[in-house]
Amino acid sequence: MIEGSESKKTMPDYKPYVEKMAKVGCYSIAVVYFLVGLMALMGFFGRSDNGADEERIMDMILDLPLGEVLIALLIAGLLGYIVWRVYESITDPYDFGSSAKGIARRAGIGLSATGYLIIAFAAGQMLLEGGSGNGEEDQQNMIAQVLEFPGGPWIVGLVGAITGFAGLVQFKYVATGDYHKRINFDQMPSWARISTHILSWWGYMARGVLLAVIGYFLISAGIESDPEEVGDTDSAFDFLGDLGAFGSTVFIAVALGTMLYGVFMVIHGIYYSFEKESER
Repeated sequence: MIEGSESKKTMPDYKPYVEKMAKVGCYSIAVVYFLVGLMALMGFFGRSDNGADEERIMDMILDLPLGEVLIALLIAGLLGYIVWRVYESITDPYDFGSSAKGIARRAGIGLSATGYLIIAFAAGQMLLEGGSGNGEEDQQNMIAQVLEFPGGPWIVGLVGAITGFAGLVQFKYVATGDYHKRINFDQMPSWARISTHILSWWGYMARGVLLAVIGYFLISAGIESDPEEVGDTDSAFDFLGDLGAFGSTVFIAVALGTMLYGVFMVIHGIYYSFEKESER
């Protein structure tokens, strides 16, 4: 046998499949956020009585013809996106590196999938139970149990602080242009690049505001030891609408931003780049 003639066994290359899952996941996320923002606006103008939160959106979709199939497709997309985020944090395609800062960023990428996992879990639960869930009530019941733990109020307050911090990170994400790494702007016409920047800024800021408000709810629940302080996305919109003279303006801006984040995720899916900028 000639030396070196044997080929080493290599692991299968899963990246192309995971990339496709990420793209489909972007479209699933787009549907959820666009509908949340739309329902918030419709409720504000008295055109709908449905709440503007992820679980009620899933409940609404479930009532459509082939609703169970649509929910299953959304769940599959969300799970696909989660798989990509975990894969991204492990394989580091954007070359964040193994320094303390790089590891922290990669860990954050993996943890960022948690929110989508919660949405997917709630959707799966509704699919199995036939809908008609109450996300806010379920959250309050869970927080009530946590508050009974030793140090429970501190735990709830800490979760609230982390959630609020995640909201602030959304502002940092666009301010530093981190979203550039994941979008191939070179393939876009100039007008599309400008539009994408506007969509990303508005969309991420809207997400940041909502996360900050939900974090505030959790911190209040911890301080007051009262689970009824906890609120969902719909309650966050209500909170914004009650902010004095500018409440209506803030409500509309955040609701529009939530819809625009959905549009941005469609563009993100189309032009998703899975390699660092220097290799494109």
